[in-house]
This record gives sequence, C-alpha cells and structure tokens, in this order.
Amino acid sequence: MAKPNLLFVFGDQHRSYDLGCYGNAEVWSPYFDQFSTRALRFENCISNTPLCVPARAAMLTGNLGLRHRAAANDLPIDTGVESIAGVLGGAGYRTGYIGKWHLAGVPRDKPVPQAARLGFQEWKAYNCSHEYDDAAYYDEADVLNRLDGYEPVGQTELAIDFMNRHHDDPWALFLSWGPPHDPYRTAPAPYLDRYDGRSLPLRANVPETIRHTQSSRWTRDDVTRNLAGYYAHISALDEQFGRLIAALESTGQLDDTIIVYTSDHGDMMGSQGLTNKQLPYEEAVNIPLLVSWPRVVRTGVTAELIGQIDLPVTLLSLMGLRFSSPTDGSDLHQVLLDPDAGGLEACYLTSLIPCHQAADRGDREWRAIRTRRHTFARSAIDDGYLLYDNLADPYQLSNLVDDPSHADVRDGLRAALDTMIDKHDVLLPWEDLIRHAGLVEAWNESQAYFGRPTLPA
Repeated sequence: MAKPNLLFVFGDQHRSYDLGCYGNAEVWSPYFDQFSTRALRFENCISNTPLCVPARAAMLTGNLGLRHRAAANDLPIDTGVESIAGVLGGAGYRTGYIGKWHLAGVPRDKPVPQAARLGFQEWKAYNCSHEYDDAAYYDEADVLNRLDGYEPVGQTELAIDFMNRHHDDPWALFLSWGPPHDPYRTAPAPYLDRYDGRSLPLRANVPETIRHTQSSRWTRDDVTRNLAGYYAHISALDEQFGRLIAALESTGQLDDTIIVYTSDHGDMMGSQGLTNKQLPYEEAVNIPLLVSWPRVVRTGVTAELIGQIDLPVTLLSLMGLRFSSPTDGSDLHQVLLDPDAGGLEACYLTSLIPCHQAADRGDREWRAIRTRRHTFARSAIDDGYLLYDNLADPYQLSNLVDDPSHADVRDGLRAALDTMIDKHDVLLPWEDLIRHAGLVEAWNESQAYFGRPTLPA
C-alpha cells in the first residue's frame, strides 16, 4: 500500500458535546456531521492534561508532562523529545504545521526557531495569540506575515495550498485552529447571528452563579451569551473543515488521506459552576475524535477509551511507523480497524501545575483516572476525592466517594490511580513538583512575563 497522507486538524477548547454528530442539535455543523458518517467517531477520547500547552505536547509526542516538560501553559517543550513530525519526516513525508503552536515558552509573540519546531519542515505558525481578527504567522524564514479577516479562513487557505503543492508526494499536515477558545464573541457576525437571541439550553450541571475567578462571577445569562459565541466559532470552523474536504476531493487525494479532527481539551462553560479547563470533569476532558481513511479505517461509533497521548502512537502504527523511543501513550490502531478490538481499560489524567485562570480561582493540582464508566480524582495536597459514575450520572452531579455501595469501586480505582502515579508521575504540591522537575527557571520566566509571582529557587 502506498504511503497515506495525514491531515490532522484540531480546534482549541472544543469539547465533544458541541457538534451535531455528538448529539447537540443546537450546533450547526453540517460538514463535521457529514464527515462523521464516513469516519470512526470516538465517544471516549480523553485529554490527559486538559490545558493548552501540555495537551498539545501530548498530541505531538505521545507523552505526559514530566517527560515532554511542557507541564503547564507557557513552559517550553523539551526540543529534544521525539515527535510524530520527526518520525514522519524521517520516513520521507513532507511535514507542515499551520496555526497556534504554544510550545515555545515566552514571550508569546516570538518566532519559533527551526530547531524548536519538533521536525516540522514547512511552518506557518504563531506561538500563541487569540486575536482572531488581527492574526499573523511566522514562516520558515521567521518572517512575520499578516492574515486578513477571520484567522481560521486564512489558515485553511494555507493548508489547501500545502495539500495542493504536495499532491504527488506523501505529506503530513497539522492544522491548529484557535477557536472556539475564548474570546467567544469574536466569531464572524453571520455565525453569531445564527445563535444570538436564541434560548440556548445549558447543560444540567450549570448553576445560577458561576465562579470565573476568585473575585469574578458569571450568571447563567453570561453563559448563554458566551455559549452563543462558542457555537458561532464552531460553525465557522465547520465551514472551513468542509473546504479542506472539498480540496482533497478535487485533487483526488481524499481516498489516500488519513483525516483526524480533535481538540486539545474542552471547556467547562459554567458546568459545575466553573469556567475554562484544567479540571477532571467531563466538560474539560472529553474531546471530539473523528478519524477517517477510506477503505481502511472502519466507520461508525465506538465507546472504546483512548487518551490524547495515544493518538500519535496510534496514527504512526496505522501508517506502518513507530517512535524509536518509549512513550507514555499506547498503540490502539486496531480499534480503528476491528470492532472487536479493545481500547484502554483506564486513562490517566493530570493537572500538575494550576496556572492562569485555575490559579486565579485558587484551584490546586490533581490526578485522576477515567474508565469507560467512572471518573476518580484526588487532590495532591488535601486528599480530597471525587468519584462519578458517568453512565448513571452523565452530568456528574453525585460524588459517590463516601457512598458505601460504591466502596469496592472506589478502592479499586484508587489502587489503579496509585499505580499510574507510580508509573508516570510524582504526587507533589505544584510548587514542589516544579522544583523536583527542574522547571523553576522556565516557570519564573513565564510568570514574570505575565506579572505573576515567581518561586524562590
């Protein structure tokens, strides 16, 4: 079989609940929905660390925070770690990256030197910005280029140009869109008009008052207004996704291309009375995953469990390749081919270092385990625990950790979580973990950039 192409597209902060093909009738997403009919749709794809930087590092390296070292926002990735782009480039692929990078530390507006691009050859990226109407990117020569209009439109045009130029050679392109990450109200007006003024249903776990930071609160009306913008961004991305599929069809590449759509993490959007991410709840960790390769990857829906760290390992295996060094992620490519193949029994989740909004809220670090049925989470410092039955209680309204009828489940999950911590991690307060991992200098540089308190060495 000839080498397949790989188109890996991901939004930022897009939770799985908010696409039509995932059951949300309020969201207009016809291209994603149509694509899902010829793809395998995962109901249980989990962001191992639901925060932009460590999630992006996981998708590219198959590793958790202590291995790739980008353990919190604005900590730089270890540029010596092996990436999926490096493996593909070594196998003769033309590799490209377009969009938000967020793996180069601070300042956020600096160009990313070639040695720090993890093996991506063609480069149209910006380290980190969510100015969707005033966007730019650095090219391979570190020249700054402006993008007119809504950023995902220009990025999609760059992606189509890449795919057209390399249609005779195997290629792998990663396209990283910034939306639907806030600011929510910056989607183009035609998409906002579709949702503004509507009585959008909120999830059943959104209370009357939502804690955004220690000192600021949202109301349910605030959630509705922001949700309208969130949906508008998703609908805008949907149209751009349709353009990508049409470009592959028009150049005869569709049947020879593995296409993936996913996200780095989700968005609480008021659920549990909270906003943003960095939390073990389903709204933050459950992300969309659609995978297609005509005549190879099966179609339909699977409830098998897969983690974000498994994606690069699985895709490389599907393409007949592998990492040369050990990874935290597993090869689950058989799930893509065989309906009888099993996924993970349990997925390991972490928040090693609360930062930005989580720090402003006073959140602490946590570790968790997610099975197909349960979520069990614990704090690193005060031994606080959560236990949810996600099948019986999909909105995670009842913490069962002290329920005697769930004692055996609790004890089994606690033992499994302890095993995962011993294998992948060290359970420390975040300040001590930063020192333990040798990240004080990088952490202090990032905090000084934002005017936040630093740590003594």
